[in-house]
Amino acid sequence: MRFAYAMFTALILLRPLAAAADEPFNNLDLVRNFDIIAFGNEYTGQRYDIVRKWRAPVRLGIQGGKYPPYLETYIEDFAADLRELTGHPVELYYSFAKQKAKTLAPDFDKKLINVILYYLPDTEIPAALKKYWGGDEAKVKFMVQNSTCFANYFTKKGEITAAVVIFPSRHPESYIRACVVEELTQILGLPNDSNAVKPSIFNDNSRYMELTEHDKWLIRALYQKDILPGMKRAEALDKARTFFSRARPE
Repeated sequence: MRFAYAMFTALILLRPLAAAADEPFNNLDLVRNFDIIAFGNEYTGQRYDIVRKWRAPVRLGIQGGKYPPYLETYIEDFAADLRELTGHPVELYYSFAKQKAKTLAPDFDKKLINVILYYLPDTEIPAALKKYWGGDEAKVKFMVQNSTCFANYFTKKGEITAAVVIFPSRHPESYIRACVVEELTQILGLPNDSNAVKPSIFNDNSRYMELTEHDKWLIRALYQKDILPGMKRAEALDKARTFFSRARPE
């Protein structure tokens, strides 16, 4: 059985935050940007043909116990934000701290973890993560050297079935928070970055480190129940256009 995968990174530049209202957007912008972010590929310039999103609940698990407590706090808080935006189950299902405190779900099963989160020093990342990049340790080293944080997800016929996210431990707390926001959003099925998309965290030149209202609308659109994994791009764009028109009349 073969699975497709998508690789994406975040390059985070700390700049003064501005309100999303400073950069207005309309429904035409949202449809165009939904197309760019959900179906684009910044590395090849090509478009994906189908929707990629989760059907199963997203169950996050932090690998190991050597991470700062704030990482777990940010993950739990942002998982709650994503649940509210999408209506889809997203939770921090496992962590060493939860296990130690005996607060794991009563029916906890480690086999149900489908998103593994790593917090590691640069020197340990290539060997630990190469299995998620076809055993190519050099590719992982390149990612470490050229991105703030990065992730990979795996799909079958458009359904995202698993993902991995890497938070290099060299970064200060503010960067880690921004990485949590961007990478957990992107593994939902909005993997692309583009400098043409704004106001947005999906723009590497952006001053935003939290989801903008623009970004929240893209997430809501993707997780409309009538937009399905594997749906053809043209049909999904029509449904997104209808959703924006209905939900935010101009």
